[in-house]
Amino acid sequence: MIGVTAAAVVLLAILIIFWIYQMIAIGSRNARIAELEAQIDQIKAENELLDKESDEYKNNLLWLERAARELGMLS
Repeated sequence: MIGVTAAAVVLLAILIIFWIYQMIAIGSRNARIAELEAQIDQIKAENELLDKESDEYKNNLLWLERAARELGMLS
């Protein structure tokens, strides 16, 4: 009977250690996911800014081309 009790206590200790390890692993994984999501949001914001700047650049080129045509610089 003492052997069974000792085996059960050892098994319980191993299971508790494994459970604690899993909780730590899940916590660090969630932190990494949050970090990556923040980086994704930052990159999306930068892409939107670059798209806006690209649109402004294209508009400026169209305006310059129109002005050049009006001045007879382009055929």
